[in-house]
Amino acid sequence: MTLLRTLTPRQDVMAGELTEGRFAAGLEDVASGTAADAYRKPESFFAQTYPSEGLRTLLNEALGRVGGTRPDAASVLRLETNFGGGKTHNLIALFHAARTGIPADLAVTFMDPAVLAGAGVTPATVAVFVGTSAGASTFPTVHGIAARTPWGYLALQIGGLAAYEIVRGDDEALSAPGSDQLKRIFEGKPVLILIDEIARYLSAAGARKVAESTLAKQTLSFLMALLEAADSSEQVVVVITTAGETDAFAADTEDLASTLKEVASLLARKELVLRPSGEADLPKILARRLFETDLTHLSEKKSVALRYAEAAESAHAAGLDLPPEMVSGSYAKDIETSYPFHPDLVRVLDKRLSTIPNFQRTRGALRLLARVIRRTWGNGVDLDLIHLHNLDLSDSALAEDLSSRIDRPLYEPVIRADIAQQAGGAPSHADEVDSRMGTPYGRRLATTAYLFSLTREVPGVSASDLYGAVLTPGNDANLIVKALDGLETTCWYLHADVRGYRFSTEASLVRLVQEAEDKIPGSKVRERATKILSEQFKDSAFKVRRAWEDAKIPDNSEDAYLVVYHWDDFGDGLGVDPDGPVPRKVAETYEKSPGGGVREYRNRLVFLAPSSGGHEPMLRAVRRLLALEQLRATPELLATLGEEKRADVGKQASAATGLARVAVCNHVNVLYVPGAGELETVVLGTITSASLVPNQTDAILERLESMDKTLVAGSKPLDPAYVRSKLGAQFDSPQPTMEVARAFARRPDLKIVLDRQQLVNLLIAGVRNGVWEYQAPGGGADSWATAARPGPTPRLGEDVLLNPPGSYKDTGPEACPLCDQVHTGPCASGGGAGGAGISGGGDSTPAVNRFHGSGAAGPALVTARTAAAEADKTHVTGLHVEVAELGDHAGKELQRLLTLAPGTGPKATVTYDITARIQLDSPEHEVNIVFRGTAAEYSPLNEALRALLKRPADLKATVDLAWPQAVELQGPEVANVVKAAQSTGPTKCGICINTQETP
Repeated sequence: MTLLRTLTPRQDVMAGELTEGRFAAGLEDVASGTAADAYRKPESFFAQTYPSEGLRTLLNEALGRVGGTRPDAASVLRLETNFGGGKTHNLIALFHAARTGIPADLAVTFMDPAVLAGAGVTPATVAVFVGTSAGASTFPTVHGIAARTPWGYLALQIGGLAAYEIVRGDDEALSAPGSDQLKRIFEGKPVLILIDEIARYLSAAGARKVAESTLAKQTLSFLMALLEAADSSEQVVVVITTAGETDAFAADTEDLASTLKEVASLLARKELVLRPSGEADLPKILARRLFETDLTHLSEKKSVALRYAEAAESAHAAGLDLPPEMVSGSYAKDIETSYPFHPDLVRVLDKRLSTIPNFQRTRGALRLLARVIRRTWGNGVDLDLIHLHNLDLSDSALAEDLSSRIDRPLYEPVIRADIAQQAGGAPSHADEVDSRMGTPYGRRLATTAYLFSLTREVPGVSASDLYGAVLTPGNDANLIVKALDGLETTCWYLHADVRGYRFSTEASLVRLVQEAEDKIPGSKVRERATKILSEQFKDSAFKVRRAWEDAKIPDNSEDAYLVVYHWDDFGDGLGVDPDGPVPRKVAETYEKSPGGGVREYRNRLVFLAPSSGGHEPMLRAVRRLLALEQLRATPELLATLGEEKRADVGKQASAATGLARVAVCNHVNVLYVPGAGELETVVLGTITSASLVPNQTDAILERLESMDKTLVAGSKPLDPAYVRSKLGAQFDSPQPTMEVARAFARRPDLKIVLDRQQLVNLLIAGVRNGVWEYQAPGGGADSWATAARPGPTPRLGEDVLLNPPGSYKDTGPEACPLCDQVHTGPCASGGGAGGAGISGGGDSTPAVNRFHGSGAAGPALVTARTAAAEADKTHVTGLHVEVAELGDHAGKELQRLLTLAPGTGPKATVTYDITARIQLDSPEHEVNIVFRGTAAEYSPLNEALRALLKRPADLKATVDLAWPQAVELQGPEVANVVKAAQSTGPTKCGICINTQETP
């Protein structure tokens, strides 16, 4: 059950009658009969008073000695605590108990039965002195006489005019009487003397001169005499209150304490020092005064305590940082003890607010809580416990009650700006956090942090204590943490440092940054945001094209592009709707080439656009970055900040750089990817500082790879049969292998190829699986690779073909291209090939040392080297490669031939022999070229001949490589030539390896 259904507030609380005068009656008002009924009438007073252990001890000690049932009890009782700690309240209880007695139905809860038995047998005389109701030399009139000193005033109360005559001279002279005079006043009868607020009187009396002394010093002398007289009188008790060291009159109190110690050394029995109430008593005192319900045996306390303990355990298990006492197993007991108040509420009232001189521990707590209870029960708010955050600072009277006791003109803006919206005012920053999140945690946390900040000690509260103070059963721990983060980044007066979170009148860095933000033009913000966008997306496997700089995206199969759009590309919307259709600007680029025709290679484009909802967050983040940079670059402003805050500016500026980049990337987060039917819309995941990468293009590559949209190194190998089924009828006839790459670039239903080696692997797998057959240039069986017949390794190119399965026909053994005869082993004829005889370069090497190959350069060279090795040849002296080409490909074959020379190393001599006849536009016009010389000598002709050979030509060319000293057949020199031949060598040639004579 909630508090509304469990507890009934007292009528004066709900009626708003619990005012300062109502619950802060003075002892003298009670003695004179002018106090409110709640204090003046014993039955009302004791019904609303909690019998703390301190109060019971006071009553038993004082009334036991006065009544004679405890003759050994202390004659001097000193109550010591801070203002508002219950001193005056306990003196009033003692006054009623001694004067009229405690109501019978409550007596046993306040006093021991043995003491009660003797109380009231002989009525005691009660005399009262309250330091706040007397001036330095004026006192209320008693029996028609206005005494001038405490001793004259007390004498009139104890024994009337007769007793006053004993001290009249001392009263008029303002000089302290002796203890013998005071004993005569007591006359052996029961006397109870109550002295309250003596420190305040001493403060005033210190200014009154008495001969060479002061009235304050005379008063201290009187107290020494009084305590001595009381100690030597059987039924006399003096009860005196002193303030704690944090009170406004602490210095006077120390003088008094020193005096009491001096007196104690003269007495046979020292005074007994009592504290009216302890920390554990405060919630019970408050509950007794504020509620009619008796909480002693209330079962709801245990059930609420268990729910809170379970909530703490659950939140802690979910990762919420909580104070150790909340998860140590004692938390349920703490809740029971403080019920119906949260332990942190009691702790702040007792340890924090009580350090403020004008607050007063119990009285101040009653003032605040009476208002909270009236508001809560009046509005029907369901609570399990009353927390700190239930002190609603939007209640201007409550807020003023707190802030006016510190410095209201300075703290009022703190509440209004950061904590609670005032009537007719703008929402506070905490209210704004709650509005954004749809939770109440922002104001709860802010209110709690503010109350922890109101102290004369070091203010502040740790995050874990804040979480613990606001946590209630059913709360979302993650949202509490998020709300505190929101406060930290928006509040103007909230500070977070090693001391924890605290509010102060000093503007926080948040305020300084916001003021700087207000001065930054929007144009600079947009300019910086654009710069960040340009820097964040750079070339990678995709080439990045910024559409706002150049909207003409090339249409080719070679390059893959990431096209990035600017928010200004989308007009007033400043972005796209991810749930809407593909934007026209994106669709046009996808469908049309730069020249206006239909785009052919659509599967080479991916588009990135901003979402319309992310623009304002991006601008805020970039504006904050610029503001922090401006603060950091303003020495005169930094000079006004403390060292800690200056360092914080640097830290926040560094963090803001990353957060601005995060905000830009989270704004530009809508990806359009080619799909089977049309562009597919993909909203990228939210980026954090931890997930941001230097080049965000790489993050897009990862996303596409996770969608299985790209073909990159390490991708799962493609299924050749599946790919063949997608390629269509075009590949039912021979096609250049490069057409496969172009097909992938055209077809949006295929993967975006970012590593062409994966296509080469596809070609190889297709040959191996019989999906297609590969044909290299040169003709003959050696140029074919099929599932049944290994051949040259497939590559991508315009001069190599993919054929349908079954295209290769085995015609039996082929004739040697050199001698047109079928034979095995090296050819011994040295005859021509294709009109060009291969003689080993015109050398005199015996035929048994020459080994030949023909066809594509790679396989041919491997064949010749293998034959030499099988003939036990180990060293090579030269290498002769010869091509003969008629037609359009003459230029390409020549360039392929010339790529073999660089692999020979610096020790080889290279000789080119080139004869070419080139047909010009007119049939009767032609160019004839004959060249023989070194590579260096050929260099000036290279570009000219390359240009001429783009026309049809009749070409015969050889490259002769000679090593002055023989190199190893299997050595690196020959291996390099083999590698060049396999990679870029001629597609049809004749090769001769000259080997060294075997010894």
